Amino acid sequence: MGRDKGLIKIDGGITIVEKIIGHLKDLFDEILIVTNDPSSYKKFGAKTVEDLMKNKGPLGGIFSGLCFSTSELNFVVGCDMPFIHPRLIEYILSKPEEYDIVIPEKNGRFESLFARYSKSALPALVSHLMSDELRIQDILKELHVLKITPEEAERFDPDHLSFFNINTREDLKKLRAYCHAHERFL
Repeated sequence: MGRDKGLIKIDGGITIVEKIIGHLKDLFDEILIVTNDPSSYKKFGAKTVEDLMKNKGPLGGIFSGLCFSTSELNFVVGCDMPFIHPRLIEYILSKPEEYDIVIPEKNGRFESLFARYSKSALPALVSHLMSDELRIQDILKELHVLKITPEEAERFDPDHLSFFNINTREDLKKLRAYCHAHERFL
């Protein structure tokens, strides 16, 4: 996109990250924003932290968030996912604490930026980060993982909107069109 996706304004003048925080603040006592530009996010009222390992992509962000978090179990969401459904998050959080990761699967892919991570996953994350193996999918083989099936997710999010993210200008157009058609998302 060529810019910080979390700061993109959607209709109504609200940024994507504000939309996400609005959903999360009723679910969590602590909200962390992992960013390489904390000053841009301070105004949103969440704790902002910098990546501990730079240029390591989403895996580095997840690692940093787990390190800074005061909770053993943590829900991770990407900064470009404006349609997250709190009821689906609650369902994921309700799963037994024994799992290192509780993660939805859709079309054979894991939604690694809409998942619950335990601090127990940190050793595997560190190992992969140190060897520059940054695909989250690869780490899942080493951990105790509970997969949330598409059918389970559909009970709370029938259209799988929680997994919609903004990667291209076309995605941004889809987001704005959806917001216009469904005022409840503004």
